[in-house]
Amino acid sequence: MNKCNVCQKSSTSKCSKCHQIYYCSKECQKEDWKKHKKLCRNSPVININDKTESSNSNLPPQMLDEFLSDMMDRTNFVENKNVPNFGQEYATKYPNERQRIKFLKSAESALKCIQLEDKFIEHDLEMFDPTYLSKRWNEFSDDLIKFLSSPRKVGDIFTGKTKNPYVVDRGLGALSFSNMPKLSFSLEQGKVHIAVGFVDLDLLLRAEIKQNEKSVKKSIKFIGYEGSVYSVAKTNVIKEMMMEKAPIRSIIEVWFSTVWTMETLKHFENAVKRVLNFGDAPNNSPPNPMKNELHPEVRSLILHWSRSINSPKSQKGAHKLWEKTFTQNSTIFFTVGNLIEQRDRIQTARHILTGEFPLMDDQQPKNLIASITMFNCNNGISPHSTDEFMLQMMPMDVILQKNQRKNTTFLNAIYNFLEESITKICDWLSSSTTGGKVIEVYLHYQFVSNENSALLSSIRQLDPWTMSWSNICDYFYPNDFHKLLKACSGNDTIHAMSSMNWITEVYGAHIKEYDNSIRRKILINAHKLLSKVGKIMDPSGYFRNTKIIEHPFNLGDLIAVMTVKDNWKDYFFKGQNLNIGEVLIIQYAQTNRTNTLLNLSFTYNTDINIKTGLTSYK
Repeated sequence: MNKCNVCQKSSTSKCSKCHQIYYCSKECQKEDWKKHKKLCRNSPVININDKTESSNSNLPPQMLDEFLSDMMDRTNFVENKNVPNFGQEYATKYPNERQRIKFLKSAESALKCIQLEDKFIEHDLEMFDPTYLSKRWNEFSDDLIKFLSSPRKVGDIFTGKTKNPYVVDRGLGALSFSNMPKLSFSLEQGKVHIAVGFVDLDLLLRAEIKQNEKSVKKSIKFIGYEGSVYSVAKTNVIKEMMMEKAPIRSIIEVWFSTVWTMETLKHFENAVKRVLNFGDAPNNSPPNPMKNELHPEVRSLILHWSRSINSPKSQKGAHKLWEKTFTQNSTIFFTVGNLIEQRDRIQTARHILTGEFPLMDDQQPKNLIASITMFNCNNGISPHSTDEFMLQMMPMDVILQKNQRKNTTFLNAIYNFLEESITKICDWLSSSTTGGKVIEVYLHYQFVSNENSALLSSIRQLDPWTMSWSNICDYFYPNDFHKLLKACSGNDTIHAMSSMNWITEVYGAHIKEYDNSIRRKILINAHKLLSKVGKIMDPSGYFRNTKIIEHPFNLGDLIAVMTVKDNWKDYFFKGQNLNIGEVLIIQYAQTNRTNTLLNLSFTYNTDINIKTGLTSYK
């Protein structure tokens, strides 16, 4: 979530001059101005979400295209990436949606503008340009200037990095679904798994279950703790839909879509009633971990949903509310531009513009309503307040290998994956032939922090076999984070997590921090790498694997991070007595929110050798 630079509340408003710093109100902006004015400057920003024109030009999309073509000719632009005319393509199916067509043409122009950066990759940037530094390091502070002004080398760590607490908004900020793909996870039959910051049940989509003779009749206890009221409420409802084996399409709609069918509303209502029968969780102390309990704030939201069922918003209302969540610098249209098939570009653009999944073109408008969970919240809770798209959480290495482009559309390939995976989870949650369940899921609204010692003790008593931490490590300094993990670890606990922000702590993770004489070579090597990866991960060719439309900085960083990954690993684990499993950069995919996501696994039990596979983490 984007957060106000003063009070840390979630915000979608930026400084109108530099377009980099977020503020939730005019009062916060005024409070920060004395400090911010030294850093702020009016810099041109390409706004691909402007529905009429690019923000750094008064030219309409057609004239801007002509201007860009002229620029490319005059600069001897060496590689024409041929950005598809997906706005024109969209118009062949939805000719009456003029605003959306104009919007898509602006997005095309923005992608073409970005390709010009490739021409100037060897040029040095102004080292202390606030716009560049804010994007590169996610801050512009005196500590950062001091770090960059001192003698440094590739791999040096910016130890003065500002860390914002992840619990600052007290659960008001909300993600509608996870924003990063998970690795395959093996859960041990009869053991306890703790999921901290779970957001939704995406970890179970790819999970496998390992059995042994001693535990074959015992269920896995999957216990989630989350600091978002919204995530706990919504995921409990989805879990109940799974347990009652509601239609898979209805489960998918509630999980991912802005628009539901009336049938889905019926199954949602039934699930809400069952969740409201859960017991009451304590307001200011840890819940019973293996009991269905609702914190008062979670119950309040679900009750609000229950009351909203009789007066839902319309499909058009959902589309308008969805469009308001697009932020200025959305890069989601790279995904559209890189799809090979026109049919896939049209469908994916439709999904991005409307938030529908699956697309509702086959439904009568009278049979459709706006998502209750996305657009009917109370108490200041605001789900989907910034760009987030379900494409970003999909494991493309699995999805693309299981489907053939000529036979299956891209969105249908995703649907096939979800249908198969959710069916599996439904079976796990149902009673088996032996009378028990394969897995029991308990989800709680709790902040897992060093200050919540009672909760940490409660988790430790469960002796968890595995713990997943999402990207919560990004909000802690290493020593504080390890203190937290040790306080709740059992004897053999294995921890797994991801870091999105590690690159903002290490010099050399960005292509511009290398000598200008080798940047072009770095970029060429990135293209070679992606060509090889693409042929393996995407054998039937849903996406381009050559001449990929992407910002050259992002492509170059794929190679740069390989150079400094181990430096950050050493910094993160320094002084800790543990066994490290894998520290891997997630495989490149055209849909990833970031392609420098780092996955880590480790244990504080030095007798467990994770590298030999004696662990349930894959």
